[in-house]
Amino acid sequence: MTGELPFVHIGIVVQNLEEAIARFERFGIAFMAPRVVRVDRLVEGGRETSLDLRIVFSLAGPPHWELLEAVGDGIYGPRHIGAIHHIAVLDQDPEKRFEALAGDGFRLTAAQYRPDGSMIVGYLDPVGLDGVRIELIHEPVQEAIMAWVAGDDATP
Repeated sequence: MTGELPFVHIGIVVQNLEEAIARFERFGIAFMAPRVVRVDRLVEGGRETSLDLRIVFSLAGPPHWELLEAVGDGIYGPRHIGAIHHIAVLDQDPEKRFEALAGDGFRLTAAQYRPDGSMIVGYLDPVGLDGVRIELIHEPVQEAIMAWVAGDDATP
């Protein structure tokens, strides 16, 4: 697969969502209302789980700022506080992209799936990218995020 992947947001894991929003707002960054996103199937390290993510996206963008409140002990856990968690890029078929990247030595560390088994988002191991974690996000998910930012309810 070739071609430029659109860079759409920067994700940061925070301890307390409301406190982090207040800190970022000091720089003139306005956010949508916080929302809870249910992750029905998160696969990480051979383990499957579900969780609720509390998130916000900045109103301005792209790229947008995404703040995620720490939850659990895995990919969204507190050990990821204090640094950029991920840079999100769009892809029409993130699973196919990951298969191609695996052939180049990249490793998928975690992924969210829909009930039908299709990938919503997946994370590349930051070791292969000088410490930068890439989140490949299925394009329809971005449409839902933009609806949330606009104040509409949408399900990816």
